[in-house]
Amino acid sequence: GGGGGAGAVGVNSPGSAGGAGGAGVASTITGSSVERAGGGGGAGGTGSGATSGGGGAGAVSPGSGTAGTANTGGGGGAGGITGGQSVTGGAGGSGVVIIRSSTQATSTTGSPVATTVGSDYVYQFNANGTITF
Repeated sequence: GGGGGAGAVGVNSPGSAGGAGGAGVASTITGSSVERAGGGGGAGGTGSGATSGGGGAGAVSPGSGTAGTANTGGGGGAGGITGGQSVTGGAGGSGVVIIRSSTQATSTTGSPVATTVGSDYVYQFNANGTITF
């Protein structure tokens, strides 16, 4: 079966198909809806993709699973078995930290993406960084 996501568990699949990964969770903190933290799809003779949320698809026929989408925290898809040897699973998608505040930060490090939503300030960190208010 596929891996669980933030919004739903992964599912098993009959036969040789890989199970779909669990759904992610929609977040509108940045002002537009983005699905985050989906589970990766399971391996199988015919892998099936992960559901929404940036999770990677499972292996196909069998092969390597695909990576989760960057900056969503989604899991990577599982690798299959071919010729008695395992094949690599996909990497998990990098995580992200988003801070939304009515107060503007006095300083940041790590080059966050800074935007505004209405009168709020939004800071999205896709890697290391700090923020001071």
